[in-house]
Amino acid sequence: MYYLGFAFFYLLSLLPFWLLYRISDVAAWVLCNVVGYRRKTIESNIRQGFPEFTTEQVLQTKRKFYVNFVDNWVETIKMLSMSKATLAKRAQGNYEVVAELQKTGKPVLAITGHFFNWEFVNLAMGAFQPMPMICVYMPISDKSMDRMFKYLRARFGSHLMAAPLLNREIIPWRKKQYVIGLVSDQNPSNPSNAQWLQFLNRPTPFLTGPERNAQVFNQIPVFTSVRKLKRGHYYFHFELLETKEDSRKDPGAITRQIVQRLEDNIRKEPDSYLWSHRRWKHQWKNEYAPLWVDTKNLMPVEETQG
Repeated sequence: MYYLGFAFFYLLSLLPFWLLYRISDVAAWVLCNVVGYRRKTIESNIRQGFPEFTTEQVLQTKRKFYVNFVDNWVETIKMLSMSKATLAKRAQGNYEVVAELQKTGKPVLAITGHFFNWEFVNLAMGAFQPMPMICVYMPISDKSMDRMFKYLRARFGSHLMAAPLLNREIIPWRKKQYVIGLVSDQNPSNPSNAQWLQFLNRPTPFLTGPERNAQVFNQIPVFTSVRKLKRGHYYFHFELLETKEDSRKDPGAITRQIVQRLEDNIRKEPDSYLWSHRRWKHQWKNEYAPLWVDTKNLMPVEETQG
């Protein structure tokens, strides 16, 4: 089954970009206007993030989102056969910022969000900077798809580590220098073991992993913002985050910077963010008060039914 699926997607990846994007246009229209894929979630999230948007602006952002959403997966399929030269033209960035950090001898933590196309970021980091690249990923339940994604993510030398096994699999790398890539805006499974901040106008829990790992493994945190230059062409901007000598004395210091840059990136290109995931499944409760690390916004109060 794996080889049949791989052969199908590999042959599909050999189609020229212009034809793949025509297929994407049709698929996006169907998802938006016929299937209505997660339509209510997408519209609700956009309104939450941009309360100033008119109804027409929300719908326009939603329509553009569907195009970018399908493009993301078409481009990911293209990665199966994409050459390094083609990737270099389509995934530009200031990689020299990361390369310069090699002189420090310390590992680097490259953080980003679910901006299209985040798969390009992983592949490009393995190809265009000199340190070993570790790509942290969430395993896919379908074994054949999981195997194919492992192949395409590792094509240019990246090492793969499953997120649930990260703490164990990173141990052999403790004395090595590397770049490890994390998508840091996932929804924590346990909101009582998170850091809470205001994100897009709502109290939101964030994973503690990026900040904790930077501290424990002495990693230099770098945020990766994404700008879409045109269809299929992206610019990745790497920016060092500020760290204090002992950041453990200021819980949330790194997370606050991550959240601020996530918001900045989203506000610049609203249709290029993954609005279809349920980012706000967890509601704020007063019991989370010790977890509030936001220094710019007041701690919220739990809404009660009455």
